[in-house]
Amino acid sequence: MDCLNYVPNLIFGIEAVGEAGGVVEAAIAYTGDVTKKDATRYNLAYYMNLVSELVKAGIHILAIKDMSGVLHPSAARLLVGSIREKYPDLPIQVHTHDTAGTGVASMIAAAEAGADGVDGAIDSMSGMTSQPSLGAIVRSMENTPKATGKVAATTDSIKLVW
Repeated sequence: MDCLNYVPNLIFGIEAVGEAGGVVEAAIAYTGDVTKKDATRYNLAYYMNLVSELVKAGIHILAIKDMSGVLHPSAARLLVGSIREKYPDLPIQVHTHDTAGTGVASMIAAAEAGADGVDGAIDSMSGMTSQPSLGAIVRSMENTPKATGKVAATTDSIKLVW
């Protein structure tokens, strides 16, 4: 990941890992709001171009890193959905922080839009500047096509330790 999304800074690492036969996961830093129609810099076209450059460079997995928790649910749905539509076979992982309090909803929206994985934290250590609640994500996805296959009791038993 390059915090400025400057792809030339990533090329050496992408090529080195690829030549060594490794799995290349590149992360893009998310900021702004892709749902704002008047956005001049960090709009959907900006991120789609960035992903296109990374795919051309040879990545195997894309990570979307929302380091400040500004990826709200409708933005997650639009961004992940657009990437999934253009790159149906590219694994997508989404990471956020719960700074705005929308982390659980955003991760559910990302999963429903086609993300293959979303990050969460054990309930007692989640929220605020941490990741959204893993227990809430798992429970919210129960009995849906995106169900994790983990029973809520699993996350409940882990959170009691902390």
